[in-house]
Amino acid sequence: MIDYIIVGFGIGGSVLSAHLEREGKSILVIDGSAVKASVVAAGLYNPIVLKRYTMAWQGHEQLTYAKLFYNDLAFNLDTSIIQDLPVLRRFHSAEEQNNWFEKIDTPELSQYLSPYLVKNPTNAIQAPFKYGQVMGAGRILISKMLDSYISQLKKKSAYLNEDFDYNLLQIKDEAVFYKGFTAKKIVFCEGFGLKKNPFFNYLPLKQNKGTYLVIECEDLKLKEAIKSHFFIVPLGGNKYKFGATYEHQISKGNYDEEAKVQLISYLNELISVPYTIIDQVTGVRPTVKDRRPLIGRHYEHANLYVLNGLGTRGVMIAPTVAKHLVAFMENDMLLPKEIDCSRYAPK
Repeated sequence: MIDYIIVGFGIGGSVLSAHLEREGKSILVIDGSAVKASVVAAGLYNPIVLKRYTMAWQGHEQLTYAKLFYNDLAFNLDTSIIQDLPVLRRFHSAEEQNNWFEKIDTPELSQYLSPYLVKNPTNAIQAPFKYGQVMGAGRILISKMLDSYISQLKKKSAYLNEDFDYNLLQIKDEAVFYKGFTAKKIVFCEGFGLKKNPFFNYLPLKQNKGTYLVIECEDLKLKEAIKSHFFIVPLGGNKYKFGATYEHQISKGNYDEEAKVQLISYLNELISVPYTIIDQVTGVRPTVKDRRPLIGRHYEHANLYVLNGLGTRGVMIAPTVAKHLVAFMENDMLLPKEIDCSRYAPK
């Protein structure tokens, strides 16, 4: 008997799997062909909401634990997945500068907002009001992490690359049964695919579509991630990721083309050197109306669980919520009410 079946292997599923294996639990991952928002994402971790210069929800605690977790995971996968990457906020006015310096005096922000203005790191971007630097930020190489982890799981015959068929899942009090496998528990980490899940589709998951452009630009010469209207993130080899859009209501037309036009417009305003668009990537982020993740147990089936709704800061949030879920499943530790999916259980 397997301890856990994990359905879905984006950020949520992979981070949960690592926590369970660290506890000595056996797992089977079932991961389908759907495009993951995790793979599309830039992988940045940063505790500051750069639009308002405020601390993200539990930003300090989540960032501190996330760094410890990813370092441990990188060691176990025998690969490098963490990249120290300065994040610069491009100021558009003297007022934005002043707001930054006012926030520096806030105790929870003082260790993350540099008190020194940063001069322009590239001649390709005009920045008359200079930049503020977020300290402690960085990037997780998500695709590399997932590929390395999947390779490790395949060696243990613990990975199935196929879509999950809900009709074949049998639920008993003592275990769940699926295609000849028996497991004590099953956890669904499917991102927006959860809307097709007959057991958890009552949860108020919303789609938030994000599109990035991948460009090649020899003259940009950036080693930092810059946040202006959108992020521009260096990928190495003169390649950069620019975006992402944030679309709540998906239009019925060719949204990907609309997003491309929007991104090109902002990119042309931002940089003054030639570039080539080499790719366009789009993913649907799973978000929740109260901006808090969805984790916990099904309201009727004691061996069905969910981990979802990580939103735009999934890289930073996932380790903390996965730790809470494992403690809940294994040790009956109470979940924080604000992330417990029972808050949306049918009355």
